[in-house]
Amino acid sequence: MFGFANALLLALFAAAAVDLILAWRRTGGPVAAVRALWRQEHLLFGAWGAPWRLRAGQAAFCRALALYEFTVVFGSSMAREHWPWLQTQLSPVLDAVLYTLLLAKILLGTRYTWRSLGVAGALYFIARWVYFNGQNIWFLGLAVVLLAAKDVPLPRAMKAFLAAGLPSLAAVEILHFAGVLAPGATSERDGSFRLLFGYGHPNTFGGIVFGLVLAWVLLRTAKLHWAELAGIAAVAVFLLVGPASRSAALCMLLLAVLLAAAKVRRARPAGRGAAAACAALVPLAGAVSLILPLFIVKIGPWASDVGPAWLGRLDGLLTCRISLAWAAYRVLPIKIAGQMLPEWPVLDNIFVYLLYQFGPVLLVLAAALWAAALYGYARRGGWQQVACLVAVLCYGYMETQILHITSDPAALLLCGAVFALPWGRWDAVPED
Repeated sequence: MFGFANALLLALFAAAAVDLILAWRRTGGPVAAVRALWRQEHLLFGAWGAPWRLRAGQAAFCRALALYEFTVVFGSSMAREHWPWLQTQLSPVLDAVLYTLLLAKILLGTRYTWRSLGVAGALYFIARWVYFNGQNIWFLGLAVVLLAAKDVPLPRAMKAFLAAGLPSLAAVEILHFAGVLAPGATSERDGSFRLLFGYGHPNTFGGIVFGLVLAWVLLRTAKLHWAELAGIAAVAVFLLVGPASRSAALCMLLLAVLLAAAKVRRARPAGRGAAAACAALVPLAGAVSLILPLFIVKIGPWASDVGPAWLGRLDGLLTCRISLAWAAYRVLPIKIAGQMLPEWPVLDNIFVYLLYQFGPVLLVLAAALWAAALYGYARRGGWQQVACLVAVLCYGYMETQILHITSDPAALLLCGAVFALPWGRWDAVPED
């Protein structure tokens, strides 16, 4: 992945150089060339074969997204323990194919202005920088997917996501209940047993189901019926009762409530104040995540022995996520470009995790992109998208799985902000 990360960055620089030469020849001067490239969307390496390149780019992205979903949903199940070759032989091949498809989409199947490419390229440079320090392959995958998502209609991407994810999950469950994949495996917490459903941890299963529900919502958006909202709530109850994946279950219930409110409000755009209030949820969640652990007081030797009493009860409800952040404050340094984290303390809060794994620069950038997405979709009246972003924000308070597209397909809603596009054009797909 180090080689891929460097190759993509060098290829983007090469594309910019070729574009400048071609535009210079076309306009007759360097200033006019830069002005045209800055304002006009264009394919990299020239406009040859534009119609089929755009179509092929969308197809390449959807196939890569489907491969990504399969490798996580099926490859991360207990199938990798039952058939080790899935992890050692098949997975590297699929990774090579999907990253090649994404590379081709970015370089040959997407239109950019130099303004949008410069902003997205700078963000990718920072992502690559912190990846080299933290070596989190899922984060690099998320960054590359966001770069490749431009010019792809979100419904088409979600169809590919669901077409791969639903059969993969069904295959895992059939093999699990048929007695092939970890048939009797359970997880114990506080004396109660949690069903694993063919995965190594209940929250892995919960995150996968949460991602599939989000994909369905993003596919349907304003077309969602009340029966579908009831179905989302029913899936949340199942997650609460079956694997007892509280984080996914509670956030899915929140999603159902927000979608109901969105259905009542319809597509009425928000004013600047209301949109700013939506965006303010991101710094608010970040402040709560980073400040609340400062009030922890240790009153005993065990991880759960914390006070004051109200904070101890909240920490227990969140399975020690607050006290583990308190521990991180005392044993881990903060590095500007991130670091590899030890096994303890386990950081499940996304804000605390980003601070230590990737550093404060990336934390601020990620929060800014999320807030910009909330503001833009609220101003557009895209309340279903706002509901998804808020639900994922709450999920991120308890799980770092939002770094995986599998658990967080709503991350694709950040694409417009990543490329600094006007929010009125976030869903626009260029004509052939």
